[in-house]
Amino acid sequence: MSKFSTQDIIRFLDGEMDEQERKNFQDELNSNESLNKDLKLYLDVSSTLKFNLAPDEKDAVFKADLGQYNKKYFGGTKLKIFSIQKYWYAAAILILGLLLWAPWNKDLYQQYSATQMVSVAERGENDQQLLTTATENFNKENFAAAKEELKVLVAQKPEDDMLRFYYGISLLETDEAKLARENFDKVFSGESIFKYDAAFYNALSYLKENNKEKTKEWLLKIDKDADIYEKGQELLSNLNK
Repeated sequence: MSKFSTQDIIRFLDGEMDEQERKNFQDELNSNESLNKDLKLYLDVSSTLKFNLAPDEKDAVFKADLGQYNKKYFGGTKLKIFSIQKYWYAAAILILGLLLWAPWNKDLYQQYSATQMVSVAERGENDQQLLTTATENFNKENFAAAKEELKVLVAQKPEDDMLRFYYGISLLETDEAKLARENFDKVFSGESIFKYDAAFYNALSYLKENNKEKTKEWLLKIDKDADIYEKGQELLSNLNK
């Protein structure tokens, strides 16, 4: 169990922790797989909702959905919600735990490919700055710039599956699917927390090329205990419609 809450995750990503708090959080991330999963889930929820809802829709849709699922799953119990301006994603994570990833009536690749990058590794000053810049470019969807920066970082630390995974996504988003798959394959062959995410994005690389059979093949490689499993199963279901 982690001593950090969802609110702490949000404060960390928003840069609101002081230096000591941030160090403590990063230390915990390096040793606590559960906190890593929570952070990763938050980023997945955040990127999915940001992609699918325009800014002026978010509060209204979220409030309506939260009320609906509160009534359905909690018998209408009054729930205390964080400030809607800042913490509505935290409650969205709770909803996501009750649901499969709902289809959003958009192109399947765009629907399932949205993600964000978070960097927590402790490195030398120059490398840390490059990693920070790569993360910012990735999250702004400036994949061409992120790709070049991540390429340098992967060359410096080829065993880092986090760097290689996001490098692969940057390659995929800049239409270098073959090279992207080479990097996803390397991540999938290891045992990091990105193993099955790499399988999922390998599937997406084939989906982008409209190769449904290879897409299904890679989705079926995802372990049932993986965080990405339900998302993969939903995509598989959509492919079979």
